[in-house]
Amino acid sequence: MQLKGCPYPLDVALERFYTGKTRKHSALFHFGDEPVNCNLPAWFEHYNGRQTIEAGIKESKQVFYLHYIKVRSEPAIYLQECCVIFAANFIRWASHWLASQAQSVENGLDVGKLGVKRQVQVAAHVSAQVIRNSEGGLLMFSKHSAFAGKVLRLPGNGYPPPDRPKFWFLMPFWIKSHLIAQPLR
Repeated sequence: MQLKGCPYPLDVALERFYTGKTRKHSALFHFGDEPVNCNLPAWFEHYNGRQTIEAGIKESKQVFYLHYIKVRSEPAIYLQECCVIFAANFIRWASHWLASQAQSVENGLDVGKLGVKRQVQVAAHVSAQVIRNSEGGLLMFSKHSAFAGKVLRLPGNGYPPPDRPKFWFLMPFWIKSHLIAQPLR
C-alpha cells in the first residue's frame, strides 16, 4: 500500500483469530523495508508478542512500576515478553503459596485478603522481625509498620539442613496451571 505524502513503505494486514468460540479481528501496521508480508504467521506472532508485553505491563502496573516497550529488535521483544510473563506468573504463584502456607495464629496477618497489589507494594516493604525455631518461622511486623501488631507464621524447620541449599524450602517448584497468567511460548 502506498499512502500519498508518506515516504515510507507501509504493510497493512487483517488478522482473524478466535478467543474461545468468538471470532475477533486485529489490524496490523508495519512501516519499513522488512518483507513482513512474506511470512504472515511469523509477522502475526511477532506483532502479538508486542501486544502481550503491553497487556502484561498494563495488568502489572497495578502491582509493579513498568515502562512501555523501548526495544524494537525481535530478540529483545521476545526477552521482554518472557520477563513480563514470568513476573506476572511468579507473583501469582508466590501469593497462592504464601496464603496456603500461612498458619492461623492470634493476631495473624490474613494474606488471602491482602491481594497481590498490597502484598507486593506494602507487605514486602514494611519492617518486621524474623524469628526462626524448630517449628518454623514467624514474622512479627514492627509497631511502626502498616501491619503493626500482626504476625505471619509459616510451618517447617526454620533452619536448612547443612547439605541443602539456602532456599531448599522453595523446592520443588510445582506448576499450578490455574495460576499461570500466560504460558511462555
